[in-house]
Amino acid sequence: MLEEREGESPSAPRITLSPETHFWCKLMENFSSELRKCKHTLETLSKRADFIAASKAEKFIGKSIIVQARPNSLENIRVGYTASKKVGNAVTRNRAKRRMRAAAAETVAQYGTSSTDYVLIGRAESTCNTKFKDLKFELIHALKKLSVRQK
Repeated sequence: MLEEREGESPSAPRITLSPETHFWCKLMENFSSELRKCKHTLETLSKRADFIAASKAEKFIGKSIIVQARPNSLENIRVGYTASKKVGNAVTRNRAKRRMRAAAAETVAQYGTSSTDYVLIGRAESTCNTKFKDLKFELIHALKKLSVRQK
């Protein structure tokens, strides 16, 4: 499916895509441009000092998740995830962190406040067992509550 354009050298072939492949390429192009337009960029907290500083700030305690929020000096939102041994064994803790990471990826950019550090803490028995849509709803509720408290 290689064609040559008029006026171009034969060393630069043009690739013709099937209609289905063209559709998927355009869809991904639009999706990536929408991600670039997102008003906030998310980074992950990694330093212990950032987690400790967030623990002394505002917090929201829910049934399945605890969210701590602290203003930072950066333009973007930073998010940290933690699950203690109270949550369960390593498999359970990792599952809880994956679920919190997925919920944060879908909600924090839209509902979070810029220049803020968030720490999401998994709760024993409930972070892994709560329905994902309920976990997302609780995270959205926490972000709204914390944004009001910080103002």
